[in-house]
Amino acid sequence: MRDETTLRAAATLCLGLGLLWAPTAGAQPPAETAEEAPDADEAADAEGGDAGETDDAGGTGDAGGTDDAGETDDAGETDDAGETDAEAGEAADADDATGESDTEAGATEAGATDAADSAARADGDADVQAAPAATSGPTCAGRARSVAADAVVRVRSHDQWGAGFVYHSPEHVVTAFSLIAQGRPITVVARDGTQRSAQLLARDESYDLALLRLDGPVPGAEPLQPAPETSARIGAPVVALGHPFAGVNALLGERGEGLLRWSVSQGTVGGSNDAGVQADVALTAGHAGAPLLDCRGRVIGMIAGAGLLSADLGLAARITRVDALLEGAGEPGDFLGDLDLTFGLGGGLLIDEEGRVAGGIYLTVGATLFDRISWMNRVGLFMGGGADPMGDELSVDRSLVRVTSLLGWRFFIDVGGFTTLYVVPAGGVSVNYETIDTERVGVVPTGDPGCTPSDTETCSMADIERSSRDDWLVRPALGLTFLLGGNLEIGYTFELGLDTDPIETYHVVRLGLQM
Repeated sequence: MRDETTLRAAATLCLGLGLLWAPTAGAQPPAETAEEAPDADEAADAEGGDAGETDDAGGTGDAGGTDDAGETDDAGETDDAGETDAEAGEAADADDATGESDTEAGATEAGATDAADSAARADGDADVQAAPAATSGPTCAGRARSVAADAVVRVRSHDQWGAGFVYHSPEHVVTAFSLIAQGRPITVVARDGTQRSAQLLARDESYDLALLRLDGPVPGAEPLQPAPETSARIGAPVVALGHPFAGVNALLGERGEGLLRWSVSQGTVGGSNDAGVQADVALTAGHAGAPLLDCRGRVIGMIAGAGLLSADLGLAARITRVDALLEGAGEPGDFLGDLDLTFGLGGGLLIDEEGRVAGGIYLTVGATLFDRISWMNRVGLFMGGGADPMGDELSVDRSLVRVTSLLGWRFFIDVGGFTTLYVVPAGGVSVNYETIDTERVGVVPTGDPGCTPSDTETCSMADIERSSRDDWLVRPALGLTFLLGGNLEIGYTFELGLDTDPIETYHVVRLGLQM
């Protein structure tokens, strides 16, 4: 009984030591081990009320009140051995407990690692899924177009095509003055194809701005809102919304819808001041009058026709300049155009009634008023076309200094939407300063009074005489000029020679360039 009590006490002590050692090894004891310790203590306390003996056995290690000292020694030895065996067993149990704790700790760490890996994979999956969401969302240009497209229009005047946008009210359109400078009728085309006639309400040529008043609102269009100052800061993203390649655009017809009409190009602000904004957006002539927008579809300014510096750089007049135009706008009216000076250079042929031809060059100086009234003055120098030598005439040379002044009216013809043809009938006068140089051969005496003509000697010699005659000739003239694209000139002039008897006619054919 005593040995059994001693063994139980030793087991309890070793188990306690094992529990104390396990946490110091860096692992938490298993839940069941922590519960088993109280059970072992209760079992030890429940044995026959011999706690004192257990304490004595555990504390003294000798027989203490035992009559047989040898037995006591043997018992002590036995106790020692029992304690040793119990300690060895409990050490193994503690090792097992520690191993279990380490295993659980490893499992916990492995679980944590697996959880971290799962979280990382989840984050990675989230990133992978988020990437398409970022790219599939609306871009800056897409957002701007969705807001502003219905308020952007096409503007046509004569052979000029460009863009404009609704501002201030559905009946007001801002565009480039250079598009309407010829003074021809103005047509505004909405996105749904609705056409409106327009009149000029106000203009500012220094910024290429024109404010139009329509004969009715643009269907479905809300006026664009002005952008805040922050939208024009250096490096801010901007969007141009217009109709690139206007000439090709007109030729494509319906095929250009969605391709070259209501097309966006995106860039950034490269510079700005109170007057305008410079941006590196892709631009062509069809962008004249188009709005420069921020990503929210608010208008920063209007792209000026003169501001198309290159294919990827443009200038826009600030929208605040349009606000100033609105404040000073008067009543709308038809704009007939301005006075434009014209210069040109060309060549021509002058053909008289007998088919003699003189060729020369001429310089054109003139003016066009309201793109309709044409006043052209041509100064030319022509050579040739003299009469054939007759009798003693060796040669007849003619030169003319011509000044022709014609006043006409320009008619406009659209050639397939690609270019324009002006037809200019005109009437006027032709003033010619004509010089005719004639060479004749004559016979004159040698001057020797005693000379007798013979087979070997002559008493005369040949002499060439030169004579010149000049006249001023004024003739009425009628002309017909064709201007292809407004620059290439092909012309014909009919002149009536009232100064001759009988009356002769003259024909002039011209080919040149006007600027």
